[in-house]
Amino acid sequence: MDILNVTQEPLIDNSIVDFEYHNYQAYITSKFDYNDEIRIPIQELDAYTLPSESQLYLEGSLTKEDHTPVTKLKMINNALSYIFREIRYEMNGIVVDSTRNVGLTSTLKGYLSFNESESVKLQNAGWFPKDGTIPNKFNVCLPLKMITKKIILNMKQELVLIRSSNDLDAVTSIDDTEKPKINIDKIYWRVPHVTVGIPQQLALTKI
Repeated sequence: MDILNVTQEPLIDNSIVDFEYHNYQAYITSKFDYNDEIRIPIQELDAYTLPSESQLYLEGSLTKEDHTPVTKLKMINNALSYIFREIRYEMNGIVVDSTRNVGLTSTLKGYLSFNESESVKLQNAGWFPKDGTIPNKFNVCLPLKMITKKIILNMKQELVLIRSSNDLDAVTSIDDTEKPKINIDKIYWRVPHVTVGIPQQLALTKI
């Protein structure tokens, strides 16, 4: 039995030394309007990144089209996924993953796969399947799962977001005269950087 092997040396795994998030911004940071293509690049080819654990940070507000405060509008469950028509992940200029109708597909996936504890954990991403709503002034982190489970090295990476043509699918209202406008003030792509030990680094440089 292992508990009787008193001469066994302890196993120490130093292959990963550090794990920290870095924020990446879009080329143009002043405007994220309807139908805009928002490109967020990672130019560091020598960085070891883990995009499967990355997050999309959004900060903004819900107003009417004339930018006056809303009175009868509120955002629905998973509303901030509906403001994007398409999300693409590119490596060296090649699309390796893409999702269209982002709000609909992510909502269906969430209802089918998230349990109750996962739903509670995802409230900071605007996921309220039973009750609650995103406040009119918001800052949320949307997890970007299902891209890849390995670290990425020696690759230029870009996250491409294409805004929807309107925000009607993201809100609910009891007054049809109020037209919604979701304003995005900030977008960051929060990507984990992995620092590896010297033996692992030497091995990875050969790839």
